[in-house]
Amino acid sequence: MHTIRSPSQRALAEQWDRLAAGRPFPAFTEYRPDPAIHDPKQLVVWNIEGSGRLRKFRALYQGENVADAFNTAWAGKTMEQVVPMSLRRPALDAAKECANSGCIVYMVLSTWDSWDNRIDCERLLLPFGTNGKVEHLLGSLQLTNVPNAARRKRALGHFEIHTEIIKSGRIKSGFTQPQLEEAAAKNGNAAGQPSTDSRRASRRNVRRAARINFARQSLTCMVRDISATGASIEAKDIAGIPDQFRMRIEMESAERRCAVVWRKPTRIGIEFR
Repeated sequence: MHTIRSPSQRALAEQWDRLAAGRPFPAFTEYRPDPAIHDPKQLVVWNIEGSGRLRKFRALYQGENVADAFNTAWAGKTMEQVVPMSLRRPALDAAKECANSGCIVYMVLSTWDSWDNRIDCERLLLPFGTNGKVEHLLGSLQLTNVPNAARRKRALGHFEIHTEIIKSGRIKSGFTQPQLEEAAAKNGNAAGQPSTDSRRASRRNVRRAARINFARQSLTCMVRDISATGASIEAKDIAGIPDQFRMRIEMESAERRCAVVWRKPTRIGIEFR
């Protein structure tokens, strides 16, 4: 994570990882832009249409700063239609990598202006989707080393003449977990779990409503921690929950098949099947 230079982009990536809550990536409906974390004017939202060679990335939202820099409206247009030819290949390759891997893709592009000043453009792509399929990309563009607003407006022209990729890589979800584990250790593991946790996948603390279904019955519960393989939940009638059931977590479209692996008076641990 420290490879992301921009503090605001780093905060945006960390918010995405917390939303993922043990999944490869969160659903786009879970994302709530917070201007205190990252300026929405620097964001672009792409909808993914089709698959394979027919896949297209169509702009749903374009922030004011992005529109100003490119001097064109992107909404409703594909990436091929709006990105300049000189930048199209790295832009499309990064989008495809993000959609295929379900990972954050971060890259730094560099050029020079007429005064031999180096200009960098940091590009962050975040995947969102459901049922293991990436459906949307959230992009952040941030120019650095630009001395004033007037030169900032002309920066795109310099990138069109000459562009170098000086950094490119992808980041899987789960990178904030070590921070949570370290904080829990310092606080005596406030979650109440043993410090020598032997779960197959790291869990993180969350607070998300869910609905449990079994034998034509339904009840609400609260997911308190979750990973890619399981979770722990709380409910009023915890004793009445059978050893196997189906559960749909808020903001998710698909149900999960669950099996109880341990029980406590107010909480049960489950494994996703």
